[in-house]
Amino acid sequence: MDNFKNEVKKITSKDDKTAVEVITKMINDADVEMFEELVAQSEYLFPFVKENVCKRFEKSIKGSNYLNLFKFFNCYSSDYDKIFVTALKIFGQDKVKPKMLDLIKNGSPAQKTYAARYYEIAPDLFAIKELIENAFSDDENLADACAAALGAVNEQKSYEIAVQKLNGNDDFEVLKGINFFVSYIKNPPMEDIFNALYKSGIAENIAGKIPYITSLSVLLQNDLPHALSVFDFILTGFGEILPLSEVFNFELYNVFGLLFELPKNELSSQIAVVMLKGLNKIQIICENDQYIFDEDKNTKAELYEVQKLLNSFGEKYWNLQKQIVFQELSQDKTRILSALTVIKDFDIRSAIPAVADMIYEVQDETVICEGLSVLKKFDAISCINKEDVLSFFENETLKALAESYF
Repeated sequence: MDNFKNEVKKITSKDDKTAVEVITKMINDADVEMFEELVAQSEYLFPFVKENVCKRFEKSIKGSNYLNLFKFFNCYSSDYDKIFVTALKIFGQDKVKPKMLDLIKNGSPAQKTYAARYYEIAPDLFAIKELIENAFSDDENLADACAAALGAVNEQKSYEIAVQKLNGNDDFEVLKGINFFVSYIKNPPMEDIFNALYKSGIAENIAGKIPYITSLSVLLQNDLPHALSVFDFILTGFGEILPLSEVFNFELYNVFGLLFELPKNELSSQIAVVMLKGLNKIQIICENDQYIFDEDKNTKAELYEVQKLLNSFGEKYWNLQKQIVFQELSQDKTRILSALTVIKDFDIRSAIPAVADMIYEVQDETVICEGLSVLKKFDAISCINKEDVLSFFENETLKALAESYF
């Protein structure tokens, strides 16, 4: 094992000549164990190092050894899959095709994934049935590769299956539908995706996929209401469910900048909630080392740049946002809950009358409980009649929770 680690160090070193020699020998010998060690270590390599390794593979794969790549196919690597299948297409498409068809039909999940990656760049209608069968696999790498291959030929049956999943009631099947369109790319059914987002119990997970389907910056300019909802869910999950490294893919810096520049409109109170929620989340992340301790320097730098941008908007701007947050308390459940979170986090006591009114007007017991928790924090629970409020409840557990606030 130590020998393999030493050889992998050579592959990832600055010495290009030695690295190519080691990779060439690995391929010539079909040294699967060394490749497995490389894949295991790739998780800890910087992107530019992986790029160098890929270039070295390109130099090492030749007409005399390319068929040995199949020996590595039981160890899947998203870092090197494209290099492998591209080489197989270049050096021996006619020899490779029968093998790929056999793998997509009968191979292990890893072998099927490599085969699907091959079909992404070398479409073959004979593989369509198997690609559809695996496009919604629990193996995310396999599902992703198959969806990408199906998207390359604009295949419609799988598209329709994915839409059906979006409109189903099983959150994890819905997520498979979302993941399909992340990889399929073409003509995403955005209304179905938004509908799935709003009814889902894992909305943060789904929202985190949407920027891979359509840029948040573009969505903000073309469909502000949906964009604000998506961004709100992303902020809720950011750093908890969604990794901080996604700060780049979510375009946080650009999105906050665009929202700041928007003129006053009918969505100003929703924008205020989202902006304040973002300010609070970014401050918590940047000022607590346990959040960012394990992040790479680029992620940390970007998060600090976002924090700097938000602080640059000035106290006057943030005070204006706090003054209009209460207007969200007449909206739907999701928007009300977001507004209550912001009201609580920023200690916006001027919203107490609006919170009290909302408790009497809203029909949702969960929202009522959250409103009561805000009033309790502000020592304003006396503005609510206990018996009147408790009469709203049918769920005994939530009723007991509501009673505890009095």
